[in-house]
Amino acid sequence: MSHAGELRARAEQAMQAWASFPAAREPRPIVLLSQPTLPGGFPDGQKKLAFVQGLIQATPGFPEDVLHLLRRRGRPIRQHSVPPLVVTAATMGRAEFATDRGWKQLHAWEVRARDVPEPIWVLDPAILRRIWQPSSADVPCWQGTTARQSADGRTVSMTFRGLPEDIAEYPDAGVLASGNAIAILPVMLYNGPEHLGLTAGQLRHVTVTLAQPLGTRVLLDEAGAPVMVDSPVPIASGAGPDRKRDP
Repeated sequence: MSHAGELRARAEQAMQAWASFPAAREPRPIVLLSQPTLPGGFPDGQKKLAFVQGLIQATPGFPEDVLHLLRRRGRPIRQHSVPPLVVTAATMGRAEFATDRGWKQLHAWEVRARDVPEPIWVLDPAILRRIWQPSSADVPCWQGTTARQSADGRTVSMTFRGLPEDIAEYPDAGVLASGNAIAILPVMLYNGPEHLGLTAGQLRHVTVTLAQPLGTRVLLDEAGAPVMVDSPVPIASGAGPDRKRDP
């Protein structure tokens, strides 16, 4: 199978997972592109590694649901043994998270950890329950691809990372549609002999015209990963007064 054929097959597989996205639901479910836990930075490698592995301890009174989210993100690395990160307080506020309809201010807990000057933001579990994601574990994560759509939603311009202009051109793009998912597949033409092993790193652009407006459907790139579209679509952003939980 050619490289283009492999990309198309990958996109079609991802579209099957996204096809059942409940686009007509009010409010539109959140498609989260960033992690639900956002660290501001760590003073040393041990604390960062403890966070990455989910090695978290909490002082008395720390909210259990927030602690569960911090521990759940962990990726154990058995060959490293570090002291756990100790979280001491959680205060409700708002933080900016990436969604498939732009960067959104969502309710999140501002978590403080011992000897860590910057806060860790944890998406409010109530908001997390409103997030929709495919059941398939093979769907790729956001690759940083963005798109802009026209006022009528039919013309979509996608910005992605591709090969440099002196090596390849992207004169056109194909469109796949399945259920509530749309995929844009750039057509690549080499300007000379095929270059193998090159890493796509330059921002490139393609524009397509859809048969129907994109609307609330999910847009995917050629890898089958969701794309951040800049048009405003109402989504659940949290409700109720801000709350504070300190031990």
